[in-house]
Amino acid sequence: MAKSMTGWGKGDFNLKGDLYTIEVKALNHRFIDISMRAPERFSSLETRVRDEIKKRSARGSFSVHIIPVSAESPPLRLNMQMARLYMDAAAELKAALDVKGEMDLASLLRQKDIFTFERKGSVTDEGWEPLRAGLESALDQVEAWRAREGEALKADLLSRADALEGLLFTIEARIPRMLEAYRERLKAEMEKVLAERIEESRILLEAAIFAEKTDTAEEATRLKSHIEMFRRLAASDGPIGKKLDFLCQELGREINTIGAKANDVKITQTVIDMKSEVEKIREQVQNVE
Repeated sequence: MAKSMTGWGKGDFNLKGDLYTIEVKALNHRFIDISMRAPERFSSLETRVRDEIKKRSARGSFSVHIIPVSAESPPLRLNMQMARLYMDAAAELKAALDVKGEMDLASLLRQKDIFTFERKGSVTDEGWEPLRAGLESALDQVEAWRAREGEALKADLLSRADALEGLLFTIEARIPRMLEAYRERLKAEMEKVLAERIEESRILLEAAIFAEKTDTAEEATRLKSHIEMFRRLAASDGPIGKKLDFLCQELGREINTIGAKANDVKITQTVIDMKSEVEKIREQVQNVE
């Protein structure tokens, strides 16, 4: 089943009384890219978070954010020694320079280095299981999201594959008319030049040469095969985005060859429509894992 690379989910976890929310956002990416924003105490577990995501996904850009919900505020400590140094320095300046004013409480509170916060220690192995449970919940939601969007992508891709096949049928139906029109045009031109002294065999020979030069049966066969493979892949499980992208290149190559061989305005217009359809398919494929 095709899966989108876009999704979002969140989970909650409790770490020794401190509550956290973990959010995961997934976007398109050619490969797999994972970034994490979290309080510093979780830095030792970042590698494990990355490994859990890689177990589930082969492609996509993942942004992981751990947010404190009701975590206790770190204790605030007052550095009395530093505060006294500020007071003594102020008194010394006042005496030495004969300046007016006093060092008051408001002035002291503006000196950030008289306060310290006791940071919580790093989360160790025992904190991994609660975090992993929250991460699993978020990733389950991401996968459900991606699966829903994947179904819509699959339906769109299959619809466009049908449209592409229909355009190819239009070209195949047009080719006999193109050859007949060329034969009639060639006959008319030769009659003008030779004053009606023309051999039918000469016309048939020239028409045969033209038919050989403009024969697109081989390209049409390969194109049908690519379309059928595209359908099978779109309905299969696992990461298929890169394979579908490669098939889009092959579809484009065969269509370009048909366009180069065709000597007919209507076929040329149909080829342009086919190229447009392949481009739309390719844009959608960029969203498939």
